[in-house]
This record gives sequence, C-alpha cells and structure tokens, in this order.
Amino acid sequence: MSEQFDLAAVRRRKIAELVRANGSMGSRDLSDLFSVSEATIRRDLKALDEEGSVVRTHGGVLTNSSVIVDLPNEERKSVGAEEKRRIGQASIELLADDEVVFLDAGTTAHAIAAVAHKKPTCTYVTTSLGVANVLQAQRIAQFYMIGGSYQPVNDSFTGTLAISALRSLSFDIAFLCCSAIDVDRRSISVASEAYAQMQKEVISNTRRRYVVADTSKFKPNAFMQTARFDQISGIVTNQEVDDEILAQLEDANLELVLV
Repeated sequence: MSEQFDLAAVRRRKIAELVRANGSMGSRDLSDLFSVSEATIRRDLKALDEEGSVVRTHGGVLTNSSVIVDLPNEERKSVGAEEKRRIGQASIELLADDEVVFLDAGTTAHAIAAVAHKKPTCTYVTTSLGVANVLQAQRIAQFYMIGGSYQPVNDSFTGTLAISALRSLSFDIAFLCCSAIDVDRRSISVASEAYAQMQKEVISNTRRRYVVADTSKFKPNAFMQTARFDQISGIVTNQEVDDEILAQLEDANLELVLV
C-alpha cells in the first residue's frame, strides 16, 4: 500500500509540473502518458485540485497560477467544450428578438455565436474575427465586426481605432468573457492590458452585462481587473460550480444562470 501511495504521489507531482509547463492538459493525454486508466487520472486531478495545485475542468485540468497571459483561442477551445456549449445555449435564450448584442472575444463567445441562428433578428457586434466568422456561417443578416490592432492570442482587435468605434455604440446586452472571476474581491479580470480597456468601454455602454464563463475561471487571478460585481448583471456558468463559490455569488445579488 505504501509503495502504491508513493507511486501516486510521484505521478501527481509530475502531473502538476506538466500542467504548470503547458497551461492545461487533457485527462486522456495524461492517461496515455502515464499508462494508467482515466479513472486513476481523475482521482489524481481531484486530489491536486483539492490541494490547490491545479483547477479541474471537464475533460482536463488547468494551472492554478495567476493568469498573466491567456492561452491562444485554438488551444482553449478543447478545454471545457461541453460546458461552453451549454453556456452558449443558455446565453442565447436571454435575448429578445431585436436587441443589439455585444459578443466578446473568447471561446465561450464562439459558443454563443454558434447558436445565434436562434435569435436571427438581433444585431450582433464583436471585436473577434473568429466570432464574426461563426456569425457569417450562421447566416446572421445583421452583424458588425470592429477592427483595430489585431491580437492573435484571442483572435480579436484592440487599440484606439477599436475603442473609438465602441464609444460611438450602445448595446442592449453584452456577453463578456474573462480570464478570472475573483469571488473574494468581487471582480472579473482579463490577462491582456489592451483588451481590458476594450471590455471597460463595452461595460460603460451596455444596459445588461453578463459574464459567460465555465467554473475553471473561478479560481485563478488575472492581470487586469475590468469590472466589479456591482457593474455586471449576472453570470452564466455550468452547474458544477462549488457550493461555497455559489453562496458568495448569491450574496453579491447577481443573476445566476446555471446550466
């Protein structure tokens, strides 16, 4: 028993090192790498999550360090894909039929764009090239893409041109992505200084503001705070959210949509 415990401890230490080095890892990849079952890997990830070394997600794990730089969108798409799909479905149901909607730059915003055909008479605005491509594929008649300085990490545009365009617009509802949700400080934040200013402009010009994020975003901190809880209307997240975090969110009088 002692030898098995030692082997598990060594494997978990190596898993934590891999996650820190790569930013994220999938359960199946870890299972293949260590030649153990996915059930064993899930137990390892649960133990690492409980000790605060990593953050578990559906199908994988993320680093639990401060978010200074986001992973590229293409790498993040496979992390929590099912949760993001559910969040996208629930978010689109928050729309009326003729609203002006801002879709942020991020993989969860892609999930909302993928079901935009359910609200085809809304007008959509985005700073994300990827989101715009999804809207076009959905044959959305009315959508705008705001241009500026291209940021490859989240496939979006920032800078003075983009900020100037946002200042001339107003939105009925905005779906905001983020790098972190800090329930203790009651704030959301992003890793990019350039995109932080974009998000602040959107928040100031929008009537209803929803943060769309899976539960992996509730643990790490990010570089730039963009909004306090009293500046947002609600959070759309997956139902696996921790009970303690859920209680803190309810205490903040936010509208919670759990899917």
